Amino acid sequence: MHKLQLTLACGGYDRTQPLIDGRVRPEGVDLTFLPLRPGETFWRMLNHGEFDVSEMSLSSYTILRSEGDTRFIAIPVFPSRVFRHSAVYVRADSPIEIPEDLKGKRVGVGDYQMTAAVIPNARVRRQAGGHRMGHRQTDPLHQAA
Repeated sequence: MHKLQLTLACGGYDRTQPLIDGRVRPEGVDLTFLPLRPGETFWRMLNHGEFDVSEMSLSSYTILRSEGDTRFIAIPVFPSRVFRHSAVYVRADSPIEIPEDLKGKRVGVGDYQMTAAVIPNARVRRQAGGHRMGHRQTDPLHQAA
């Protein structure tokens, strides 16, 4: 029987390790798994479409879809699972103690399309009466090369 040849680029997480080391082999598929860091995976897929299947930034995907770009189809698989609420840090001398204290404040994020910032931002919006964190954003998809 002929197997489907697929290349998958994804982070080397605990959930993907069995595919990486061969303990799990998808039936009918000759899988080439490329364990890459997320940023590299997203950039290579978004800019060059290098893989048959890849992990994708939810933020990047949502932006593309909102602009009518239908090159990619999302499936509900989440290989990276981290409690994102624990990724908000404030200075030790800051008066900020609860999410509502962030209302109208400037918050730094590593990247406009960083999916990890979506969840804390949504939490602050919900708890601060619909106001989003006031972070400045630059969109790397729309920057001149």
